Amino acid sequence: MNAINHHQHQAGPRCAILGCGRPVAAPKHRPVQQFHCVYHVQRKARHGSHWHPGYRAADLKPYVKCAESWLKANAGHPLAFAAWQELNVKLAMAGPVDPAMNLRGRSPAYRAQVAFARLREANINPDRLIAICLATAALIEDDRGSHRVREFRIVQAAKAVHRLASGTHRSWNIETRDGRMVPYTLHAYPRSSGLVMRRLGEALEKACEGLASVAIPAIIAARRHRYGPHPSHLPGWRQAPMKLPTRRVGE
Repeated sequence: MNAINHHQHQAGPRCAILGCGRPVAAPKHRPVQQFHCVYHVQRKARHGSHWHPGYRAADLKPYVKCAESWLKANAGHPLAFAAWQELNVKLAMAGPVDPAMNLRGRSPAYRAQVAFARLREANINPDRLIAICLATAALIEDDRGSHRVREFRIVQAAKAVHRLASGTHRSWNIETRDGRMVPYTLHAYPRSSGLVMRRLGEALEKACEGLASVAIPAIIAARRHRYGPHPSHLPGWRQAPMKLPTRRVGE
């Protein structure tokens, strides 16, 4: 009986990602899970794509610098001012900062609001948020091997912004039994995945919606002029193979 069940398990539907071969995840009211395994479903929750890895800060840095230069040179552009104004209001109206320890179980909309509040308390200027949003879109457009879908774009922008002020940090002194005072620190970080990243990214993209079509071609051109072409445009470039997780015995 066990052998029959094992055979049926092996013959069931498999993950759609090439080379994975794991069984698909349980639907859980989300049809997309009928085509991907648990690992790749979780990967999409974190990065916005089942297969494309998240961009590192180093990948984004040259595009952010070029975006900041473009915004500085076009400070009087009405679309740039409109984006600045919308994000400035978003930061001002975000409410108090709720410690990361209190966010478990709260709605994605509330957690995105708290993320904006943390950015405000960290004195992050709206221009910085606009530059990151535009830079992310420019990088995805410039990278020949990127996943050019909206969800990946907004999640990557949200994660880059989230890194600017992501956690709650506390420090105090506690008294030991022998009367000494010992410093104690606490660092708590909210999860940078799931619907909260979509809500945060949607707010950023909405503010920069009109500006993106004007700024992105100029940012890509400036990036090529200052730093050279993206590696995907160099001769001999090939799409890097996706790294799959190590398979456990019996999987």
